[in-house]
Amino acid sequence: MDNKEIESIVFQIAKVVSPEIKHNDTINQLEMIFRKNGYYTTREYPIFKMKDKPERSGRIDLIARRGKYRVAIEYDHHKLVKWKSFQKVCQIKPDVALAIAGSGELEPNIQRAVKFRAIMKAPLYVIALKERKWKAIYPE
Repeated sequence: MDNKEIESIVFQIAKVVSPEIKHNDTINQLEMIFRKNGYYTTREYPIFKMKDKPERSGRIDLIARRGKYRVAIEYDHHKLVKWKSFQKVCQIKPDVALAIAGSGELEPNIQRAVKFRAIMKAPLYVIALKERKWKAIYPE
């Protein structure tokens, strides 16, 4: 997969997905976008032994895959993507990760995501649905 293809999908998400709808409806929209682009999807992908709390497990909202290529998607309806969401996507080592904030602005979410650049081994796209904007953050 190349950057242009994933950026096309990120563009579709930023322009189409509504920040006003419920979490599950948003995941439905994200799933439809990826399926239209030829990906298989898995909801609530389990993660065992989260890094910050090894006794706890967690789930990633959506995994989209085509062959061995994996995209991890975490959606938080809040203003900021939760720390836990960034930790989860970093833990499974996807080829690309999407962190989506429903009601927040892009810049504070970028500042938060940059802290994960050192442990993220793949591009991380941060999307702010409220502003209809996105930015890619690449590993160092």
